[in-house]
Amino acid sequence: MNHETIQVPTGDYDRFVQAACAAAATEMEKLVQATISTLRGMDANGMFGDVAVRHLWDEYCWQLQEGPYDNDDFGFGSTSDNFEEMLDGVIAAAIDALPQHTLLFLSIYTRNDLDAESDSDSIGGISRDDIASAVLERVSRAAARRNLDFIGPYRGDVIPMEISLGGLAGEALSEVREQSDFLAEHLDQILEGGASNISDISHALLERYVELIHEDGSGALLTELFERFESDIRALVLEHDICPAVEDAIGQLEKMLEG
Repeated sequence: MNHETIQVPTGDYDRFVQAACAAAATEMEKLVQATISTLRGMDANGMFGDVAVRHLWDEYCWQLQEGPYDNDDFGFGSTSDNFEEMLDGVIAAAIDALPQHTLLFLSIYTRNDLDAESDSDSIGGISRDDIASAVLERVSRAAARRNLDFIGPYRGDVIPMEISLGGLAGEALSEVREQSDFLAEHLDQILEGGASNISDISHALLERYVELIHEDGSGALLTELFERFESDIRALVLEHDICPAVEDAIGQLEKMLEG
C-alpha cells in the first residue's frame, strides 16, 4: 500500500512544511547515497565487453549513458528495463527501513519538489511512490553526470593523461618520459585499487626507479634521493648493515678469545 495517513497539527501549515522539507532534504540525500553505495557493493555482470566496470553502479551508469539497451541480447529481456527494476527494488528496500515520521517529511518534500498541489488537507499523506520516484530521478541524474571515459574502451589513453605519479620515482619516470607508459601498463590494477594492487604497483615502480639510478651517469638521481631521505637512509643502513657488521666483528673476536 503506497498511501498512508498520519495525524499531525496543521495550525501553522507553512512553517511545518518548511521545517519538514529542511529535515527531508538531508534524508533524501542519504537515500540517494545509500542507493549508490548499495550498487557499488554489488558485483558487476560484465555484460559490456571492453568496459572496466568494477561494480553494478559502473554498469548502471554505462547503460544509462550509452543505452538504452532494449534488445534481448542476453536472453533476459531489455537490459535497461532490468536495471531499472533492480534499482526500484534497492530503493524500495531503503525506503522501507525508514521510520514513519521520516517518510512523512519526505512525502511532503517530494510533493513540493514535484510541484504537486499541497494543502493542509493532504499534510498527513505518506507516498512511497513519490519518494521512490524522487530518489530514482536523483540517482539517474548522478549516473548521467559521471565521466565514464576512465572505464571506457579508451581508458588507456585517458587515464595516463589525467593522473600522475609524484615523488622522486614519479619525477624520475617523467624525466625519461616513461610515466604514461608505466601508468598504462598497470592500468587495470590502478582501476581495481586495494592494498595488494598498491603493493604490486609500488614494487614495480621501485624496481624501475632503482634501474634509473644505476643508469644515471651524472648521479643526479642518487644525489636527490640522499638529500631528501638522508636521515632515513642513515637509519636504514645503520640497522641493516653497520650494526650487523659490528656485531659480527665482535662475535669473531669472542670466538678467538674463547679458542
